Parts: sequence; structure tokens; C-alpha cells
Amino acid sequence: MTTTLSDGTTTVTLPDDLMRTDEHSYSPVRQAVSQTLSGGIWVDVSVALAGEPITLVGGISGDVYWGDVSRETYVQLRTLADVPAQEYTLTFRGQAFAVVFRHEDPPALDGTDLIDYDMPDPTDRIILKLKFTRIA
Repeated sequence: MTTTLSDGTTTVTLPDDLMRTDEHSYSPVRQAVSQTLSGGIWVDVSVALAGEPITLVGGISGDVYWGDVSRETYVQLRTLADVPAQEYTLTFRGQAFAVVFRHEDPPALDGTDLIDYDMPDPTDRIILKLKFTRIA
């Protein structure tokens, strides 16, 4: 399955070995509890229609690394991430998600050089971290 991020015009292919770190920690149930003047409680419950966080990360463990892209691809992602309020389609594990970059939890796009070079080349590898919010 191919992992991609698209705005309808530009499509960037992402590594298929990115890991989703928040897949099991989200619940759409929202609840507010308030104490009443009579000593009881008021419970208000609803289901969120959007707002699920999607965080995709690469990593390094010893000599093994995953979730890496070229510096050239990272620059493409930076260009996409820097467009305010732009909606994207993220295709991950065969499922399509309508998302925006999660700028309220910076950085929405981050990268770590696999190897630090004093003269970076467009083919150098960068380990990704992408933060999105599902909007539909």
C-alpha cells in the first residue's frame, strides 16, 4: 500500500514504514462534568465528528532506520505544511483521511538528519515526524 499526501494538485509519496503513534489513544467521546448548586452533577456527553490526531513518525534504532525521505522530498513536505489551513488527503495503510497539519502542536512537520553533513545534498536522508488533525 502506498502512503501519500495530496492537496489535489501535488501528491507527495511518503514512506510506507512510518509508524502511527497515536492510533490507539484516541476516543471520539467527549464529556464534561459540572457540579450543580444542589450538590449533584451535570454530565454532558457527545461524540466528536472530527479532530482525531494522526501522528506519523520514523525512527532510528542502532543501524536500523525507518520512515526516511530524501531532503528533496522533505522540502516538498515543508512547502505543503507552510500553507495555512490547507486541507489534504492522507492515504495511509489503504485508508484515506481528510487532514490538516496540526500547527497548534508544533512542530507540525519535523525531521532529523540521518547523517549530519556540513554540505547537505538533496539526496541525503531525513527521518520524518508528521502531525495531522483529521477534519472529516
